[in-house]
Amino acid sequence: MMSNWTYIVLLGAVVAVASLFLPRKQQGREAKDTRNMEIALEQFMENTELDHQELVKLVSALREEGKQQTEAGKQRLAELENKCLLLEQQLAFFQQQRQNDLLMAAQTKADTGTAKTAPLAEELPPVVQENEQPASGIQLRYPDLFDLYNQGKSIEAIAKKLGMNKGEVQLILQLAKQEEKAYV
Repeated sequence: MMSNWTYIVLLGAVVAVASLFLPRKQQGREAKDTRNMEIALEQFMENTELDHQELVKLVSALREEGKQQTEAGKQRLAELENKCLLLEQQLAFFQQQRQNDLLMAAQTKADTGTAKTAPLAEELPPVVQENEQPASGIQLRYPDLFDLYNQGKSIEAIAKKLGMNKGEVQLILQLAKQEEKAYV
């Protein structure tokens, strides 16, 4: 029979051999878990990079679209300004032509001897004194408003008297000032 000491030595040897195998299994699991985590992290980084590239492309496309819209708006504004200038020139031409026609009609009537001075004065446009500014188009449309304003009435009083909004009265007065500046 084997002695107690032999059993203890054999048991120690079995434990030593078992202890050598156990850590290797745990190290293998840790390495496998680490590798899985590395793979997942790499996948996440690749997905993040792709999302970033898509976002950069989208921002670039939006920026380019914004530039195109701005350029189109500038071009449209330039076209409208040109049309406005052309219409202003046509208006001035037609006003001058109308005034010339009225003068010619008055001269024709005066030459034939059938014209009187009173009707002649009614047909001609109002004469502007040197110190007096010509009545602008907006002043001709709102004579009551400008009469009250020239009398020193406040905007509120004018609005109340004429049944208009204060903002409307202010706008009309500002437009008249702009017309005066344009003619000066």
